[in-house]
Amino acid sequence: MRAAVVGTGAMGSLMSLLLDGAGMEVVVYERREERLAGIRMNGIRVRGVLGGEVAPRIGIAGEAAEPYDIMILAVSATETGDALRPLSPFVHRDTIYISMQDGNAVSVLAGLVGEERAFGALGWVSACETPAGEVEVEDCRSLVLGAFVPGREERLVHLVEVMEAACPGKARVTDDLEGEIWKRLEAAAAVSGLCTIAGTVPQEARALGDLDALCGDAAEECRQAASTIGRGPDTSISPWEDAVWGRLKPPMLRDIEAGRKTEAAWMNGRIVEQARAAGIAVPVQSAMLTLVKEMESGLRRPGEAALNELSRRIAEEQGMSLS
Repeated sequence: MRAAVVGTGAMGSLMSLLLDGAGMEVVVYERREERLAGIRMNGIRVRGVLGGEVAPRIGIAGEAAEPYDIMILAVSATETGDALRPLSPFVHRDTIYISMQDGNAVSVLAGLVGEERAFGALGWVSACETPAGEVEVEDCRSLVLGAFVPGREERLVHLVEVMEAACPGKARVTDDLEGEIWKRLEAAAAVSGLCTIAGTVPQEARALGDLDALCGDAAEECRQAASTIGRGPDTSISPWEDAVWGRLKPPMLRDIEAGRKTEAAWMNGRIVEQARAAGIAVPVQSAMLTLVKEMESGLRRPGEAALNELSRRIAEEQGMSLS
């Protein structure tokens, strides 16, 4: 089978390694010239709880290529359409598309390629690129794959078998992708938002002021929003542990530090939108969302001042909800 991996950040690199290790033909696509130069020179190098090296073929958008059986989208949810459009000629009627964006953009993907060809993958993985061009994997607990249209999961069975061969006990298929997305959001949105505002990693953020309590409040707000549409886990979780990141920065914070758009609108924004539709208040999630958006615009920076403003906005929203 032929697989195109679009984006060679942490998740794209990890998937390239695993798919190559399972015997698939892997071609990577990457826009960053510096990253491409590193791959041409050293290949993709993964270190940590999962490790290995792979020297994949490098594809060039616009150049002729044989159709791919699988296209794996491992770029930011904000880049979905722009990343896929140049590759549209390299598919056939049976090509499937998999969003590695924790379900954040699977609906956008479905709109681009058709609902029956769109699939999502949620990784309980903590990984990041290092300054040396390697990918460090702090933790890899599981990879859950599901179809945008329930009932199409059979198309994922072979891929899961491939992943299991490369990484035993980590991959599974779900018939409720939307439910899994909400389970992932409960911890990921809370920890990502708070670490981004604090400007530090989860292990350090947890000990700052009221952040431990706020993280629990944010996770509970997600549970409440999810419950209005019959989603979410049956039991409460510990967000700091379930988010997976520990000593590594969540992607949202890394995006802010790099001056990129984040996926806050897909994560915290999904929670806020559903809560508003149900008529319930989610002051912590709402305050985090507005602050991160201001950081994206360059109006604020992570740190103590942002944390103080977070507390002020939460209190303000709580007061508004009581009036």
